[in-house]
Amino acid sequence: MIRNSSRILFNSLKQSNVKLINRNVIINSNRLFSTSTTNNTIKESVEKKVEDISNQDNISSPSSKSIDVSDLAGNADYNFVFERIKTCDKENYINSLLISDPMARRVAYAIRAFNIETVANDHSPKSEKISRLRLSFWKDAINNIYKGKVYDQPLTRVLAQVIKEKKLTKTWFIKILNRREKDNQQVQIKDMDELEQYADDIHSSLLLLTLEGLGVKGNHDVEHCASHLGKAVGIMVLIRGTVFHLASRKTYIPVSLTTKYGINVESLYRGDLQLEKLQNAIYEMASCAKLHLDKAKQFRGKIPHPATEAFLSVSVVEDFLERLRKADFNIFEYPNTQQHPLLLMKLYKNKFFKQF
Repeated sequence: MIRNSSRILFNSLKQSNVKLINRNVIINSNRLFSTSTTNNTIKESVEKKVEDISNQDNISSPSSKSIDVSDLAGNADYNFVFERIKTCDKENYINSLLISDPMARRVAYAIRAFNIETVANDHSPKSEKISRLRLSFWKDAINNIYKGKVYDQPLTRVLAQVIKEKKLTKTWFIKILNRREKDNQQVQIKDMDELEQYADDIHSSLLLLTLEGLGVKGNHDVEHCASHLGKAVGIMVLIRGTVFHLASRKTYIPVSLTTKYGINVESLYRGDLQLEKLQNAIYEMASCAKLHLDKAKQFRGKIPHPATEAFLSVSVVEDFLERLRKADFNIFEYPNTQQHPLLLMKLYKNKFFKQF
């Protein structure tokens, strides 16, 4: 009796489980069917959205849009540029800060931030490839700005704004980028003439763009002064960066000087300083910078007021050359020398009296 009742109970449970399993299968199959339907709906919706976007005007790529000056650069974009140059180039941050006109100051900051973005951080093969891609991006960005399009990035928006408002010359931007590209492919500068040309292509172009931001354009004396000061600044920057460059297996000491003084460049990379020979080469480079600095200073009194604010870096170059002289042109001892305590005051004085 008990055995029969147990058998009946077991059969009833088995039947109920079968029904439950069948019900779950139906529910799951319905769920699968409904998910598939939802996916198809989403897919159709996305495809329609893509088609709508593709049919819009002025869409050349996902990262570009048409320029509208009123909507281009906001405060967040300008703050990004200010912080970038404040962090990476304090020297020019201070010089640009002393420019009186707010719009011209913004131009100066944008140009200096652009220069930072085009500089290679090191010269390893991997970095050189990244540098080529970066320069290609910036060349496309500048060309697109002058065609009426701008990449959706803070610095490009700011550059587009200042280019539009101040009508900056495209030639100077391209000149900087072309020199950076050439430098990326070149092992070592050949001679002093090429060293001066390097400094002129980059730093004189930066000064000329700054002058255009100040509203000064087409003045022969101003452009001549900018050329000489740009060469002095450029050579100063390369001398000052010698230790960093050597650590990255790169040197801007021309082949003519390394040959003249018997400097073995490969040994320099390995840590053999060849100090006396290196001092002689640095002395010649510094003498060249001093020559161009003196020529730039000869234009004092001939430069109209707004332009003088672009040439405040004269005092910075003077201070550098004096500190280098005190270190006996030993670039490894230069960092131990002290900046002139009144340098900042001298910069403010030159700004106040409209001189350089």
